[in-house]
Amino acid sequence: MIKAIIFDCFGVLRPDVLHRAYQELGGDPAADNDFIADTLYASHTGRIDSSAPVFAERLGVTVDAWLQAITTDANDQQLLDYIENLRGRYKVGVLSNVGKDGLLRYFSQADLDRYFDAVVVSGVIGYAKPQAQAYEIAADRLGVRVDECVFTDDKQSYCEGAQGSGMHAILYKSFSQFKAELESLLADA
Repeated sequence: MIKAIIFDCFGVLRPDVLHRAYQELGGDPAADNDFIADTLYASHTGRIDSSAPVFAERLGVTVDAWLQAITTDANDQQLLDYIENLRGRYKVGVLSNVGKDGLLRYFSQADLDRYFDAVVVSGVIGYAKPQAQAYEIAADRLGVRVDECVFTDDKQSYCEGAQGSGMHAILYKSFSQFKAELESLLADA
């Protein structure tokens, strides 16, 4: 039986604009792919508090300019409204690979409390998707078993990580696609 639904943030709850912002500020995401991946991994696993100063320094811009570039797009209100409806029937969480305070750049604490029963940030727990521990901690914080969870992410490897930990997973492509797949899964469960 499905008791909880867990959402990724970037690429699901809001657009993932990091590479676009990096390029707009003069960087070459393809040439700097290893640097970007290493910096994100350090932030996502709590080895550094924030990737913002590292990216800003690399691009020769202020931290404020970097933060403005990555926060210009809005959260997906249609999905958040749907989540609010789900929360009445299921536990709802967010599991995000982000630095310690990263989600608070995009959501107020009141909004996180409004939409989610648990917020799990990789930079705080020290494990990043697709590590099994990240999914297990998310399920534990929701008070359910991993096999009672549906996880959704826009990255196939993170969905595979969820499945490897015992969760159901839906690859997020659009709101309508996700909603149809989730409702089918919930009806069959």
